[in-house]
Amino acid sequence: MEMKEILKIVDEIFNKKNEVDATDIYKAAGITAVEANAFILQMEEEDLAEVIEIDMCCGADYIVKGLTEKGKALLSE
Repeated sequence: MEMKEILKIVDEIFNKKNEVDATDIYKAAGITAVEANAFILQMEEEDLAEVIEIDMCCGADYIVKGLTEKGKALLSE
């Protein structure tokens, strides 16, 4: 699965829920939770999405709060 496909999924879910988590992504994309988290971290690293990290007792959870202008531009290519 490519980043552009994930961005499309994230954008569609965000427009319905106003936030997206790894569970939303892996269910919609048919990938594993580990892959979904990797995509979220890559989106943040490449400045494609606004990501919030929530520290949990045994790790971290990530919430996507929307695509950045760069992410929207990549999606529209």
